[in-house]
Amino acid sequence: MFRLLRWTAVLAVLTLAVFGAPAAMASTAPWHVVYSPSVGARAEVGEPVLITGYSYIGEGTPADSVELTFDGGVTWAEADIYWNGSWRYLFTPTQPGDIAFNMRGWYKGQLGDVSPPRTLHVGTPGSLAPVVCPCNFREYEAPRNEIDPLPVELGVRFAVDRPSWLYGVTFQRGTYRGPVTIRVWGPGGTLLHEQDEPASTTGYTSVTIAPSVPLQPGADYVVSYYTPEGGYQASENYYTGTLFHAPFIVRADAGVYHYGEGGGFPTDTWYQSNYTIYPAVMA
Repeated sequence: MFRLLRWTAVLAVLTLAVFGAPAAMASTAPWHVVYSPSVGARAEVGEPVLITGYSYIGEGTPADSVELTFDGGVTWAEADIYWNGSWRYLFTPTQPGDIAFNMRGWYKGQLGDVSPPRTLHVGTPGSLAPVVCPCNFREYEAPRNEIDPLPVELGVRFAVDRPSWLYGVTFQRGTYRGPVTIRVWGPGGTLLHEQDEPASTTGYTSVTIAPSVPLQPGADYVVSYYTPEGGYQASENYYTGTLFHAPFIVRADAGVYHYGEGGGFPTDTWYQSNYTIYPAVMA
């Protein structure tokens, strides 16, 4: 057995909290949390969608592998496993309609139960998922320090599915820890907000945007920071499809940059990179 029998009850409670309904679960079965797409998410035919989540075997022990099915269990596809139970799978729908998918996990050669389904609406009306804000869409990441010393503006492009307010941004500094400039851009590169931030002795930086910036659903926004000496963090092959994490819609190639003294509206992309910068909103 994977865990003591006392963990059977714990796993059952966790399943109820995540999926909203009881499920038959053996003490060995992984429990799954779907991070993206959120309930009610709507994608277009041919749009690559990032299905992401977390799978554990009680006590925070991650599953060894996770598989997904889109045909009721006839076939299964293996997800890419990352650190500490996180996983992702890139799915591209080829026809309209509601697509239900399920997950199952493996641990030490034994197979767990199949999860309840999650539905993705493709080319059909969806619904707004309930959210508990403050909201962001930061997932597992494994960035590296870039030794690039050139002045550059680094950002992330995103949309929201309901009226929201951008009130903050977090980002992970690389080797450069000096002053930076935070900017918020609206549709067409309109500068909506700008503020300078002082040097920091730590890599992780959390900034309050004051006053908050109103965001309208369906429009593209970019939140970015300018570093005059490079020294940032990045990871490639991250924004490979659309991330639906309500209220955010973050499409492929969301990581953007712009080289030049003083920075500027970032629109260039490089291998679906993530520059470890995340907006925080209230919706």
